[in-house]
Amino acid sequence: MRKHAIFKNLFFVFLALSLYAFIPYSFSQQQEAITIEKVSAEVYCLYGGGGNIGILKGKDGLLVVDASYAQTANEVKDEIDKFSPLKIQYLVITHYHGDHTGGNPIIGKEAQIISHENCKASMLRNLKPEETPESIGAPQTTYDKDMTLQVGDEAVRLVHLGPAHTSGDTVVIFEKSKVIHAGDLFFHGMPPYIDVNDGSDTKNWIAIIEKLCEKYPDYQVIPGHGKVATMKEYLEFADYLRYLRKEVAAAIKDGKTREQAQESIYFSKFSHIQDQGQFLTKKENVGWVYDEMTREKK
Repeated sequence: MRKHAIFKNLFFVFLALSLYAFIPYSFSQQQEAITIEKVSAEVYCLYGGGGNIGILKGKDGLLVVDASYAQTANEVKDEIDKFSPLKIQYLVITHYHGDHTGGNPIIGKEAQIISHENCKASMLRNLKPEETPESIGAPQTTYDKDMTLQVGDEAVRLVHLGPAHTSGDTVVIFEKSKVIHAGDLFFHGMPPYIDVNDGSDTKNWIAIIEKLCEKYPDYQVIPGHGKVATMKEYLEFADYLRYLRKEVAAAIKDGKTREQAQESIYFSKFSHIQDQGQFLTKKENVGWVYDEMTREKK
């Protein structure tokens, strides 16, 4: 009997570990209550469904930025419907990760779904055998460098400034409201995910942040994860990325392995950036930047 109980317990431990392996890196955000915060004028931020969702309330409809996970999309859509009875006219996708696109078929069911062309390509490249472009809510409209959408009195600019977090990041600029939705070009208060396999470029990522902060110094920033921030706080995030690149470059020059670099780089100046679980950590950041920099030399 006792032996049976031990095997039963081991089974459930194994099952839990197996499931944990497939949990997306920002799963913790699913567990938060879904709330909507006013940012400026008619721009709002929805927290709790995955990546942060931006909402612009126009006179005749809504523009929504990102669509959360598939498993939280119905709840997110219900909250948006409570927030406003207006139809979602546009769903803008900042990049292809599942915590920002999983809800496309539900959030964007009646909307025009828009992304950078590389974002759509990455979504299609990662299709599972049982999926189709229609079933995952692949964007119907893509752009190359920039695009402008008129929603009520707000001209919304979609801008791609080159690879950074991924190969197809979009920055959404609400110029009248003085708000930027940066997507995962900003992880506020936590280490970022750096998608080396999709062509991340942390050097350009820093340049993008500096360019945005110089051009829009008094704007508020909706990050992909974390609370709405100022441009000063966005620049502090750029400082973190710059430190990462500097220290990893020195480790590579000294002939250190990836693991040695991870163990030798410390972040005492960045105590405000807190590890999230076992995946979004400063140690993992060192490893990803190491992979990126050694990839560049090949």
